[in-house]
Amino acid sequence: MSTPIIAFIGCDGSGKSTLSAEITAFLNTKRKTSLVYLGLGSGDLGRRIQKWPVIGKTLERILSRKAKKIRTPGERVPGFFTALVVFMFSYKRFCAFQKVLKARSKNIQVVTDRYPQVELAGCCDGPGLSVAATNNPLIKWLAHIEQHLYKKMVSVHPTVIFFLDVDLQTAISRKSDHNPDLLAEKIEKTRSLSFDGARIEKIDARKDYAIVKDNIIKAIEKYIT
Repeated sequence: MSTPIIAFIGCDGSGKSTLSAEITAFLNTKRKTSLVYLGLGSGDLGRRIQKWPVIGKTLERILSRKAKKIRTPGERVPGFFTALVVFMFSYKRFCAFQKVLKARSKNIQVVTDRYPQVELAGCCDGPGLSVAATNNPLIKWLAHIEQHLYKKMVSVHPTVIFFLDVDLQTAISRKSDHNPDLLAEKIEKTRSLSFDGARIEKIDARKDYAIVKDNIIKAIEKYIT
């Protein structure tokens, strides 16, 4: 049996970061376990920029408009520089994924906060450049490389993916600083993902945190014993 990789996915507000950290700590008491963050961090970066004095809100609006164009099918990528930034975020994720492979090669159990997929571009930890249109050969080249990187990542199936499912009301109550429309979109699209047939355990993350954590610990035992 290969060294376990346990992934946590879900909308913002589902508890991914907290649960992945605490489950890692719990598993570490039984076997050496490493936690790897596979998100981009772009959303948190935008919210930090928004808090900058004077120019923060204006700059964040400009960046959000460009990001929306990248996520929208049929829209054109707004320039090579924007495409390069998106590509660098994807490359950052690919580098983080190498930590997963390195840990597994050393027989270290891995827990991941998020997991890449290629079913949906422009959202839910999918490729960033593949959804928008472009005639720029350099952007097409970046998109081609990005697709290759994502295909390499998703070819590695986690032992189990815990899908922390929440409704919009719960997500908003936990992430009041997030855009409700984006939260609703993430919830709907995350529910449609199959991760190339990987094992998915759906967890009702609307429940009290202690109950959710206990349910996950019980479910994990099926995959790591």
